[in-house]
Amino acid sequence: MEFIHEHFLLTTDKAKQLYQTIQDVPIYDFHCHLSPQEIYEDKNFATITELWLAHDHYKWRLMRAYGLDESVITGDTDDFTKFKAFIELLPNTIMNPMYHWCYLELARYFNHYEPVQHTSPEQLYHDLNEQLQQTSHSPRQLIKQSNVKVICTTDDPCDDLKYHQLLKEDRSFDISVRPTFRADFYISLTKDTIQTAIDKLTKATGQPIETLDHYIHALLSRIAYFHQHGARSSDQSFTEVVLPGLTKEEAISYFNKLKQGEGLDNRSLKLLSGYLLTELSKAYKQYHWVMQLHLGPLRNNNTMQYRAIGKDAGFDSVGDPLNAKDLNALLDHLNKNNALSDTIIYPNNANDHLMVQATAGNFTSSSIRVQLGAAWWYNDTKQGMIQHLIDYANVGLLSQFVGMLTDSRSLLSYSRHEYFRRILCQLLGKLVEEGEIEDNPELLTGILKDICFNNAVRLFTIKDVEEVK
Repeated sequence: MEFIHEHFLLTTDKAKQLYQTIQDVPIYDFHCHLSPQEIYEDKNFATITELWLAHDHYKWRLMRAYGLDESVITGDTDDFTKFKAFIELLPNTIMNPMYHWCYLELARYFNHYEPVQHTSPEQLYHDLNEQLQQTSHSPRQLIKQSNVKVICTTDDPCDDLKYHQLLKEDRSFDISVRPTFRADFYISLTKDTIQTAIDKLTKATGQPIETLDHYIHALLSRIAYFHQHGARSSDQSFTEVVLPGLTKEEAISYFNKLKQGEGLDNRSLKLLSGYLLTELSKAYKQYHWVMQLHLGPLRNNNTMQYRAIGKDAGFDSVGDPLNAKDLNALLDHLNKNNALSDTIIYPNNANDHLMVQATAGNFTSSSIRVQLGAAWWYNDTKQGMIQHLIDYANVGLLSQFVGMLTDSRSLLSYSRHEYFRRILCQLLGKLVEEGEIEDNPELLTGILKDICFNNAVRLFTIKDVEEVK
């Protein structure tokens, strides 16, 4: 019995019709954590564990919740034992998005449609690994199979972008792989991180950094470098909204204090971050970049596990709701200082969706587009996506939504775009059949194609990437 079938998640005739019109629309992945080196080298993965479990903190959290020992999660246990532990867990993940995501990945990339408990772990492991050794399952072929046109990776400002350049020069691979300037480490300075940031920038630029002006100049030179190598967006993630209002003299004082090993209170740190973000945002606007803001998560909360495993290991929480006054003040400050470019804001807390979209509307015009980003992290569940789309539409224009992104380190996560598209078509199809939306196939198909691809093409302005008709 197939679990993933043609009409998965589509329960009305109109939803099925709508999905047929956009299921072959390509993917514009404007935010992910794929490795450009992995794409360039194009080496087949040795095992399904290496591809499926090695960097997936979503899966790791479920394995811990199931009571599995850390040795079969992030430890040095052999690959089969880790796979067996997860595959025996998978049927118990009902109502968690991982349940659908994993079955979609098995279906789309390995032609495995049955619930996993009907195949022995040994046989399934063997079958999946056998397919992974075929040319059809190299990193590049998996990307092509997913119908991806653009990939925007997430990169440290001091990265030399070697593999982006090699991919650009490789005529055998026609998918555009672009870097993204991920600057939050260099913006959210503390007395414990400032010297590392300075050292990395000094090495990358070859210039000594003694003052705040030197520091900002180094970052601006890296923005120029990234732009020359194809970057068209920046990304920043903050636990709280950073604050505007610091004078240059105050910023210099705060910077020097941190540099000398003195601590600052939380408000002062947010003010310094706001000053630095403003200076960088002026360059973002100059280069017509899109600024992406990921706001709210509390990261690396388990100190013992952080020390043992490291960051991004599945010990992060949904943060408190954002401060609406601070967010409006930040965007207003950027706008007044000619530093507000097209902006996408991703709140980590679902309670912020309405507020963020309403705030975005305060600063959107014919020249600047500010909007709520896709349901992020703990919100990209079926119910979370539905509520996100409703919130977006209630205080904005759903037709202008820039759509889904992958935000993943896994090459198999492109199936999440299919998941989003099915949920979107089911939502709109149901409203059509209930008489709340006009049954206008041409209009609805156009809106769906815009959300799934065209709006991103228009927003990120990468040459030679054309809209779908």
